[in-house]
Amino acid sequence: MSKSTKTAKKGSKPKKRDTVKTTKITKTKKASAPKKKKTAKKKPAPKKKTTSKKKKSPTKTAVDRAVLKELENEMGNQDEQVSLGAIGRLGLMKNRQATQVLIVGLKDPRHMVRIHVAAQLGERKDSKAVDALIDALQDESIFVRQTVAGALENIGSAKAKKAVKKAENDNLLLDELPEGRRLD
Repeated sequence: MSKSTKTAKKGSKPKKRDTVKTTKITKTKKASAPKKKKTAKKKPAPKKKTTSKKKKSPTKTAVDRAVLKELENEMGNQDEQVSLGAIGRLGLMKNRQATQVLIVGLKDPRHMVRIHVAAQLGERKDSKAVDALIDALQDESIFVRQTVAGALENIGSAKAKKAVKKAENDNLLLDELPEGRRLD
């Protein structure tokens, strides 16, 4: 029997075959094309701002007027909480006519309404309210007068500051309530 026809015995290890040697292949750099110089791109000219004002749509103006009218009605409501809610919403409106509606509230018979109106006018910082607030420095309620003074200081115009200074000199703005006074 020849060597090749012999079968391997059980438990014997097969012979190792000759291994092929591998050689490491390194990459070679390919010749690259010459780099192109970067050219400066022209920047587009800045867009010119137009000075034309956008017109409000008539529906928005009509809605604003309707909302103002509704809030003015709510401000005069018998329920004080409804009035105070309307004053808060008027204070948040960007419409300049809301200031005029709030000014009317400085004449309300309820002192809490007048206090909240004065505070909202001060937050709006609209100089159109200064004259009405100066008149309100003569209010019967010390709390209203102090809130009005704070609103005038918040507006900060020279006329407003002068009125507050005068009210302080006239003892209209007390640091404490006088004893024995009862609030309405």
